[in-house]
Amino acid sequence: MKALGVDLGTTSIAAVVYDTAASRVAWCQARPHGAELRTDDPLASLQDAERMLALAERMVEMGLSEHPDVAAIGVTGQMHGVVYLDAHLSPVSPLFTWQDRRGGQEAAPGETFAERLSRLTGCRVHIGYGLATHACLAYHGLVPQGASWLATLPDAFAARLVGLSRPRAHASLAHSMGGFDLDQGAFVAGGLREAGIGLSCLPEVAPDLHILGEHRGIPVAVALGDHQASFLGAVGVEEGGVLVNIGTGAQVSVCVRGRPELPPGAELRPFVGDLRLAVAATLAGGAAYALVAAFFDRVVRMHGLEPTRSTYDVLDEAIAAWRQSGGGPFPRVRPTFFGSRSSDEDGARVERWTAAGMAPEAFAWGVLSGVAEELHEGFCRLPPCGPDGPRALAGAGNALRVNRHLRDAVEAAFGRPVELAPDPEEAAQGAARWAAMAVTA
Repeated sequence: MKALGVDLGTTSIAAVVYDTAASRVAWCQARPHGAELRTDDPLASLQDAERMLALAERMVEMGLSEHPDVAAIGVTGQMHGVVYLDAHLSPVSPLFTWQDRRGGQEAAPGETFAERLSRLTGCRVHIGYGLATHACLAYHGLVPQGASWLATLPDAFAARLVGLSRPRAHASLAHSMGGFDLDQGAFVAGGLREAGIGLSCLPEVAPDLHILGEHRGIPVAVALGDHQASFLGAVGVEEGGVLVNIGTGAQVSVCVRGRPELPPGAELRPFVGDLRLAVAATLAGGAAYALVAAFFDRVVRMHGLEPTRSTYDVLDEAIAAWRQSGGGPFPRVRPTFFGSRSSDEDGARVERWTAAGMAPEAFAWGVLSGVAEELHEGFCRLPPCGPDGPRALAGAGNALRVNRHLRDAVEAAFGRPVELAPDPEEAAQGAARWAAMAVTA
């Protein structure tokens, strides 16, 4: 069977056609969406939802024209963020992404919107989760006129593909919005109502491997969260499997059964059936390194020069030469430039940066090492994979795939090799495999 998977990501839209019989990708396309919107609010993170949906629709049609024998369509995309939709499921707002920090503003003295939702629902709601952002927007009267529904972007896209009148969400994406009880498989109605959020605007929760409807006669599965889709694409449905996923943000996750006790800073997310993902997530994966590249790019421009090469390429070569010559002292960087989900850290920390390590490549390597070390700290809080731990780590995410130094830093931090999937766009592959599973269930 051939299945098409599309991923509405933070920086790009990707689509693949996956051949389940051959266990390989038959077609793959990825395009930057350029949907970021400027805003004067330093806490806001907005993207043009309609632009992303339109590009995703074109990618689906491209895949179907190349492979008319596709028998299932799967959707995934960035979790946590939300978009307001009208009665016809057209966006009436930008996408408020997972990087939006307004849920961390005070709802009452000494309590943020995210903390208030956590207290009222009994579910840990982090800053950046859609319902925390919605609570802040509603408090300030910023919910747009004509809004009938609030949904994640992948759920909006899947509903649009099949012509639903109300979005439906798998537990993976419903849980990512916040205020969702993992054991009950439902939003916490009482706590949300007490917070001023009614269930009538939220997606209907769909079961596992649910077919929403058809697009051009092809079954479309309910959308799956991009974290779960990446795990499915890179690891499969494997209890004890471990995935390090580094894109714009980063996560390390272990597939577990049931509901093991987790320490603060770790989180349990829905996966397939009674399998769940124990995860430690950070806010800065590839985004931390992007800040480094932008910093050095700006230094060049301050000298009145226009960069003639990609700053990423220049840094890659400089780090390679520095490491080949023996490296040397480098700063220890805690890359919490965007804060942390597991603590109240505000801003990154740089330590032990000596005169001997005062070099651009040493600082860049320090940031990459810091990204890897923060993930390893999270991994150490997760349930054990066995007496000896995993033999290898499955790796996913474009930042990990394209940056060899980041892979080396992860392997050094974890003390194990990283095994990348043979083909890129693991989340889109996972969405395709999810759809194939739904059709044959």
